[in-house]
Amino acid sequence: MPTQNILLSIVIAAHNSGNYLRDTLQSLLDALGESIAKCEIILVNDASTDNTGELLTDFAQAFPQARYFSVKFKNIGKVRNFAVANCQGEYVTMLDSDDQLKSGSLHEISTFLDHKKPDLLLTKLHEVHDLTKADKNWNGLQTEALAQDDAITRFLLHKDFQAHLIGQFIKRSLLQANPIPDFTCYEDFYVFPEILTQSQHIIFSRESHYLYIKRSSSLSNSPSAEKIHNLFLCTEKMDTLFGSKFHDLVLCHWLDIELKQKKWIKQGVLLDTLSKKVRETRCLGFFINPTIRFSYKKKAAKLLWKR
Repeated sequence: MPTQNILLSIVIAAHNSGNYLRDTLQSLLDALGESIAKCEIILVNDASTDNTGELLTDFAQAFPQARYFSVKFKNIGKVRNFAVANCQGEYVTMLDSDDQLKSGSLHEISTFLDHKKPDLLLTKLHEVHDLTKADKNWNGLQTEALAQDDAITRFLLHKDFQAHLIGQFIKRSLLQANPIPDFTCYEDFYVFPEILTQSQHIIFSRESHYLYIKRSSSLSNSPSAEKIHNLFLCTEKMDTLFGSKFHDLVLCHWLDIELKQKKWIKQGVLLDTLSKKVRETRCLGFFINPTIRFSYKKKAAKLLWKR
């Protein structure tokens, strides 16, 4: 397929996903429909020891739009960065190898991207804990344009969308300008804020095309010192990037680290930084800021009382 004809690159990074891949790949085909003609599918098998490589190879042989790569990074950040480097589409989206998409959704979305040409099309992920009870019907895009400040505010509030690369549609040039780091977790959180600050034409759709299947084995359900260190680095970077305008909202993220992940932090310098950030919530401006949710004001007040 000539490079100039590729509108959307769809990245699937897989590691030992044999139990889920057939359903994931079928949902992708059902979501694409005839729009597969202007898309490419980048399949990256990262050091799998099950039948993941065989399933991806068979798929790539069956569909000329698919390209298969085998790597041994054992690192999701490296895999995603490698995949982006091999993409040729104007836009890039990512699909986890154990998630699914709604039938017909990508056909409408690709048409929207082709006509409207946003920098970002952000969607609200549909979290699924029981796939048998999930609503798999596609009800069509429900779009609204977001000013950059509004998009940053919603992101910091964890309202509507978070720092996921899955389910989002990002101009490839933005991902090329912001390489994904070699993180095993929170690699998307590291680059997402910078992508927001470099985007002017941002569209949000409340209707979700993406079934984000929460499993007990997911990375977010197994914290570790390494993962929380990555989270800390991401929050520090975000704090610097967004600056004083969004300082109070970023402090809410520091409060979450203090209350939920502090036990994983061992380095004294990081603990000192965390303590400093928590102290910054102890001011009148934080408590009267209308964008701060009451729940965070309550958390800050409890920590102040404990002190």
